[in-house]
Amino acid sequence: MRVFGLNLLAILWVLACIEPVLSHGDQPLAKIAIHNTKFALHDQAHVNAFPKVLGLGGQNAEFVTVEFSFPSPSIDDWIGVFSPANFSASTCISEDPRVVPPLLCSAPIKYQYANYSSPNYTNTGKGSLKLQLINQRSDFSFALFSGGILNPKLVAVSNSIAFENPNAPVYPRLAQGKVWNEMTVTWTSGYGINDAAPFVEWGPKGGDKVRSPAGTLTFDRRSMCGAPARTVGWRDPGYIHTSFLKELWPNLVISRNFALVGRNMRRGRGLERAAGLYSYKLGHRLFNGTYIWSEKYQFRASPYPGQNSLQRVVIFGDMGKDEADGSNEYNQYQRGSLNTTKQLIEDLENIDIVFHIGDICYANGYLSQWDQFTAQVESITSRVPYMIASGNHERDWPGTGSFYGNLDSGGECGVLAETMFYVPAENRAKFWYKNLGIIS
Repeated sequence: MRVFGLNLLAILWVLACIEPVLSHGDQPLAKIAIHNTKFALHDQAHVNAFPKVLGLGGQNAEFVTVEFSFPSPSIDDWIGVFSPANFSASTCISEDPRVVPPLLCSAPIKYQYANYSSPNYTNTGKGSLKLQLINQRSDFSFALFSGGILNPKLVAVSNSIAFENPNAPVYPRLAQGKVWNEMTVTWTSGYGINDAAPFVEWGPKGGDKVRSPAGTLTFDRRSMCGAPARTVGWRDPGYIHTSFLKELWPNLVISRNFALVGRNMRRGRGLERAAGLYSYKLGHRLFNGTYIWSEKYQFRASPYPGQNSLQRVVIFGDMGKDEADGSNEYNQYQRGSLNTTKQLIEDLENIDIVFHIGDICYANGYLSQWDQFTAQVESITSRVPYMIASGNHERDWPGTGSFYGNLDSGGECGVLAETMFYVPAENRAKFWYKNLGIIS
């Protein structure tokens, strides 16, 4: 065996910087000239969305049907999904000199052309779309636009729809703590510290459970460094909670009335795979005494440093996100994001930790896309540590101390990456951290 002191992320980051940083093109939502929008509501144009209440079975993602009609259809008509539903009530701040009334102040969270699944739309003026929504702490509405995405004209707006509990705790993200026997759980909800007390209920699978409190963070427009994150791309991030699960036992197995530890693990493969397995669920205790719960999840405790164990590590960058419903296609290549996610989920039994070393979701200042990404990878991040580093599309902004002084973060300047995910660093704004271990 050889002992190494690894600063893994630092090494990988330096290697990544050998080649010039490329922009990868525009964020799909940036292609919409929302500041050019004109209000042209048409009394014979209609949009209807159903079901009106989502998540009745506890799910945090659901497909909705959007039906629409317009007496003057064209191939450039499109449907935008807005959240909050009352998207025209915002006030545009003066930072963006292009914006003059009348206007919309919020970009949609996704969009699709009206003829995407209705090829006869331009002849009949009638169409429908199946769009997937995730629980994002607010209601939704759907708007029909003519004039294409460069000169949009708002012609009709749908009814609003919402999840049964928009504030529910969602999308847990595991990360290794600062010590070997600590796991952190980060998640998003609509409950602030004045609304509820966040915690994680956890323990060995099949054993007694304890509750660990969580800290809560959020941020506002002033935390953003520029447009679009501070203007049309802004969306309230809700509250991000992190709890620290300490003193984990790597070899603990609960078997009915007794625990098997250490050498007893050799009795069988089934017990070996169960070693160090913990279950957990996210909770919020409202101040009226009501409890709000997530579904149950599980993870495996990390081995003791130097322990003779096989650790299977996945390392990649530049994955991005994509939509299962085909909307918001990013530069014609982000289908690979769904393929990668699917493959990771299929192989998850053979993965112990994931390192996503930058260019996380290419939100580029459109904050709604971070929720979309955390929902996409939930089946991974809820079960194995998902360690991130900050790339140019998360961090870079002029005058903010970023390695490159370009506009690739869209005004996020690292705030989203360092808040949405936990990293075991001394300073959240500096993604330099290391784990010391033994490699054979």
